[in-house]
Amino acid sequence: MTDQYLRLADTISAKEGTAFIIINGVSRPLFEVSALKAQLDLTVQSRKTLGNRMTQHKIVGAEGTGSMTMYFMDSDMLKLAVEYLSGGKFGTIDLKVTNEDPQSSVGKQEVILKNVLLKTIPVVNLDDQSDDPITVDTDFTFDGIDKLKFFNKPEGFNE
Repeated sequence: MTDQYLRLADTISAKEGTAFIIINGVSRPLFEVSALKAQLDLTVQSRKTLGNRMTQHKIVGAEGTGSMTMYFMDSDMLKLAVEYLSGGKFGTIDLKVTNEDPQSSVGKQEVILKNVLLKTIPVVNLDDQSDDPITVDTDFTFDGIDKLKFFNKPEGFNE
């Protein structure tokens, strides 16, 4: 039997990776991001069936949600909001995010979050009591995921 255990070097540092924003098909680095998290929230149906005393569960859908902290230093989101307010159309936003830590043997995971909608769009922010950079926290939703690459198993765990 081999000694299979998690090597700390194979864990992924949250500081390692990249994020790009794609607005109306045009991609640029999401340089203003400080923190970014996204997840799938599964919709689970619960039902009892005849002849079974246990409640059974079935996935019947999913919702993409996330949160982001950004430095207040870019007007792209505000431009989209102003276009929506004046003309009724909000452009498309996708996020291409890569988690990749060069110390880890698992490689990288790369996904595109499709049709992202930020729930909070910064407009202005002034504070004479703060020496800190201005940041904005926002939740968001997304409607799909394009898989570009998934992590490998850590070295020594491939069978």
